[in-house]
Amino acid sequence: MANIIIIDDEMHCVNVLTNLIEKTHADYTITGAFTNPILGLDYILNNPPDLLFLDIEMPNLNGFALLDKLLPIDFDIIFTTAYDRYAIRAFQYSAINYLLKPITEQNMVKALSSWEKRRKKTSHEQWQILQKNLGESTLEHSKIALPTGVGYHIVEIKDILRCQSDNNYTNFYFKDENKILISRTLKEIDDILSEHGFLRVHQSHLINPQCVKGILKQDGGSLVMNDGTEIPVSRQKRTQINDILKSMLRFK
Repeated sequence: MANIIIIDDEMHCVNVLTNLIEKTHADYTITGAFTNPILGLDYILNNPPDLLFLDIEMPNLNGFALLDKLLPIDFDIIFTTAYDRYAIRAFQYSAINYLLKPITEQNMVKALSSWEKRRKKTSHEQWQILQKNLGESTLEHSKIALPTGVGYHIVEIKDILRCQSDNNYTNFYFKDENKILISRTLKEIDDILSEHGFLRVHQSHLINPQCVKGILKQDGGSLVMNDGTEIPVSRQKRTQINDILKSMLRFK
């Protein structure tokens, strides 16, 4: 069960969202649907939802400005956006839900399934990461929000030592020897951190190459991380990874 509000300045988008929600989640109730964001804001102030579907680019009041007027926010948001794939990175870094237009039934089911598993209110720092990163290139992103069992953990990307797969979860290991388990696959993490130079050296391992202190040739090849952990390198990637790391280690 969930109470839903939709705000999008295009009526056909409101209709698409309404139809998809009613088709895929008949137990959800759409309590309000607005093409005028100011009217939507007034309604939310008196009728806060469990989940808000919110367009970003709207006349008079865009999605971010609307949320600024609602702080602190006590509900969840799924942004609906036509942003290109580069801007979508900002959402991935901040761990904030989004749907890319045009919205399909499959994407709606996936987004709501993900939301139902977590139902965690978005933190103020997540909003800050999102808004900051939307105006920057990917390589300027310095922080990432990690969804844990109790909320979100904001970390500096440079402090990540390595990541290790645990089925549909991923363990993050940090330079200070802390460890965090998050509900994301290693592939999802690789898609983000590869742009910061992280290397997928094995099906189960993603490493920060700046934290490698040695290469071992025995037993098929492995890497020694700064914390002493030995990480196997898959046969398919061995030559490529070794060449990259030897070049880096030569100048350490």
